[in-house]
Amino acid sequence: MKKELETKDREIIDLKDKYLRSVADFRNLQERTKRDIQSAKDFAIQRFAKDLIESIDNLDRALTTVPPEKLKTHSNDTEGPARDLINLHDGLKMTETILMQTLKKHGLERFDPAEAGEKFNPNLHEATFFSPVEGKEDGAVFHTQQKGFLLNGRVLRAAKVGIVKHS
Repeated sequence: MKKELETKDREIIDLKDKYLRSVADFRNLQERTKRDIQSAKDFAIQRFAKDLIESIDNLDRALTTVPPEKLKTHSNDTEGPARDLINLHDGLKMTETILMQTLKKHGLERFDPAEAGEKFNPNLHEATFFSPVEGKEDGAVFHTQQKGFLLNGRVLRAAKVGIVKHS
């Protein structure tokens, strides 16, 4: 009888251990599934965003093709081709602003390392050329050929940049 009781106690301990392990495995599975679902939600638009980047680049190029001096208004110039060009440029600028705000709401952000005066970061930037630049230190980004994009903090496209190198 005592031996049977010890056997049953060992069996209870063994079953309790198996139960606790099963509960832990289930909780781990729940957490892993939760993370996978969140990741899928965060990066579901990745392919769409990659396709959209080219259109954003074209819009950006269109905005930079007009020289700034042609966008200055003159008090006597209320009509004509200059006014039309200014209106078109303003419309494109507003479209770009709204588009970038909408994309930011969904986790897609554009960055320009040259504007921010960043140091070269191989995780965010792709160096396309090196050049000495007066007044800047080695490793600084001084020119952006193509702006980069982040999707929920993950690099979708690295910025193509020129880097300062003095030797």
